[in-house]
Amino acid sequence: MDGAIIDLDGTVYRSETVIPGAPEGIAALRAAGLDLVFVTNSSTKTREDCQARLASLGIEVAVSEILTSASVTANYVGTTYSNPTVMPIGSPALSEQLRQAGIRLTEQPAETDVLVVGKDTEFDFETLTAGLQALEQGATFVATNQDRSVPTATGLKPGSGAVVAAFAYAANREPDLVCGKPHEPTVEASLDILSAEAADCLVIGDNPETDIELGRRAGITTVLVLTGLVDRGDPVLEEGLSTHVVESLADVQRLI
Repeated sequence: MDGAIIDLDGTVYRSETVIPGAPEGIAALRAAGLDLVFVTNSSTKTREDCQARLASLGIEVAVSEILTSASVTANYVGTTYSNPTVMPIGSPALSEQLRQAGIRLTEQPAETDVLVVGKDTEFDFETLTAGLQALEQGATFVATNQDRSVPTATGLKPGSGAVVAAFAYAANREPDLVCGKPHEPTVEASLDILSAEAADCLVIGDNPETDIELGRRAGITTVLVLTGLVDRGDPVLEEGLSTHVVESLADVQRLI
C-alpha cells in the first residue's frame, strides 16, 4: 500500500478527546511508508482548525495533509467555474475556505452563479428564501456534503444534509454536485495529495455511508473502525460492506 485516507471524527478523535490507540495507529502507518491524508466531511472547520485540534491531541499533521468538505468544495468551485460569484450557506469556515480559493462571495440572489450549501447552525426562513431565489434565477446548486446528522455528547444534531434537503425540497431539484465523501471531488482531491492510484490505498473510517462507500465507489480497500457509528452488534456488519473491520485505528497496522 502507498497511501491511506483517514477519517477524523469517530476514527481519530471524538469531539475533543483522542480515541485510544489512534496516535499509535497513525505512527504505524507512517512507519510502514504510507502517505496519509486526513479527510473530514465537516464544513464548519477549516483545514487549519483541524490541524490545531489534532496538535492539541498530540498528533502532528501538516495542513497539506488535511481535507474538509468545505476545502474540497472551495477548490472544486474555484477550478470548475470561470470567476464565479458564490452565495455561501453555512459556517464562517465555509466562507473562509471559499475566500482562500479566491472566490467572490455575495448575499444577493441576482448576483449568484453558484449556491454552495453546507451546515448552517443559524439557518432560518430568510436564508432559505435567499438561496431559493438564487436557484430560481439559474444558480448552480452545490452541496458540501449530505450527512443527515452528527452524533454529539448530548445526542444527534442535524448535519449539512438537513440544510441541503430544505433547499432541494423548496426548489424541487437535487444538488447539481455534492463534493464531500463519498463523492468524486473528495476522491480526486485525496488521491492527488497521496500521488497514488486507488488500488494502492486504504480508506479508514467509522461511517459506512461516507467512508466505506467512498472506497467502494473508487475501488479503494476499505477498513471500518468500530470506534464511531458502528459497533459489533450493528446489523450493517452482516452486509459485508467493508473489506476489513477492526476495533480501532490502532489495529490497522496488522493489515499492512
